[in-house]
Amino acid sequence: MTRLFFFSLLMLASCRVDPATCTDGRVNGRESDLDCGGADCAGCAEGLVCLSDGDCASKVCTLNRCAAPTCADGVLNGAELEVDCGGACPACVALASCTDRLRNGAETGVDCGGSCPACADGQSCLHNTDCVSAVCADGKCGGVLCAPLLSCGSACVDSRFDPLNCGGCGMTCTSTQTCFLGTCMQSCVGGTRPCGGACVDSGSDPSNCGGCGVTCTATELCVGGGCFPRCPPSQAACGTTCASLDRDPQHCGTCTIACPLGSACVLGQCTAGCQAPLAVCDGGQCVDPRNDPANCGGCAQLCAPATSTLPACTMSACAVGPCLPGFGDCNNMPLDGCEANLGLDPANCGGCNRPCSGMCFQGQCCPPPPAGSYAATCVNCTACGGVLSCQCRDAAQVPQSTSIPLSCPVTYVNCNGVLRCDTC
Repeated sequence: MTRLFFFSLLMLASCRVDPATCTDGRVNGRESDLDCGGADCAGCAEGLVCLSDGDCASKVCTLNRCAAPTCADGVLNGAELEVDCGGACPACVALASCTDRLRNGAETGVDCGGSCPACADGQSCLHNTDCVSAVCADGKCGGVLCAPLLSCGSACVDSRFDPLNCGGCGMTCTSTQTCFLGTCMQSCVGGTRPCGGACVDSGSDPSNCGGCGVTCTATELCVGGGCFPRCPPSQAACGTTCASLDRDPQHCGTCTIACPLGSACVLGQCTAGCQAPLAVCDGGQCVDPRNDPANCGGCAQLCAPATSTLPACTMSACAVGPCLPGFGDCNNMPLDGCEANLGLDPANCGGCNRPCSGMCFQGQCCPPPPAGSYAATCVNCTACGGVLSCQCRDAAQVPQSTSIPLSCPVTYVNCNGVLRCDTC
């Protein structure tokens, strides 16, 4: 027993593990490679095994191998003076300051504005707080405060409509162009106005009805600058056609149902045969000559509509039909049709017997245009919706479409085809 005990002690002594060191020539402890890496030893050289960037002298571990220092690894290593610059790498750029005589960092001017002290007049700025004068106008401290107009030199201009400063200072339109919403474009004449680079009639254009981009729906017409239902209440809009769904064989009951030849549409249903009082017209199509304006009293007897009305047939005789949208029979004389344009008539503005003291525009009464010398050379002027709009002649006597907000403190003038406040 005694001999066995001493033998066991001898075996334990021979299996003892020495404490790990960074100089024992073995990979042990928390090292990642021979006597390097880990939390206890120095970083490993290029090419040795690593588990993290901290295991390497270069502080860069790639695919479990320590990488050599470079000038683009984002780490201060090797012979660099700063991260990836200085020493063996490109020279370092000095940090921006408010005294380096350069416009850098968060400055708006040279060593001023932004994060630096406020700028003097003439220096660049973004906000009033960038300036000693607390006035930042068009990117310069101390300029003429023209907002919402644009400061060009010593003048305030409306760059939306000024042909000499169209969209920006000094951006000049040619003599045959006008400036509209900051863009030079060809002058519009004949009552049209510029919209999207083209001249349009906003009184009848369904895509620009009464104003640029104002679009009527597919079931509406643009009449007098307003969108109105395309068809009278008794009819439905089927594409570009107004149809009586109760008796129209091409649109029977719904727009998409057409009755076959030799049949008729009665109360919105296709019926077989073509019995009296119906008649066969149009190559075998059944029609009702009692109320069909295209076959009124007989085949191919077309009813011509009165002024601004839809054609109508009643009891096999042509009659005055309902008014087109936007028009009215305000003189109660059916034979001359619907003579009043409710969108433009100052005596019937928006409806019969609704007089205006000024102008009627899109069915709304507008005040008379304001006073000003522009009236001698500008025509077709309206003062609706807070905007004065005219056709003004320029020095070459070419009509120019021009507008300006109704905010002049005194009067308005025509400056070579462009409306301006007070003076040119």
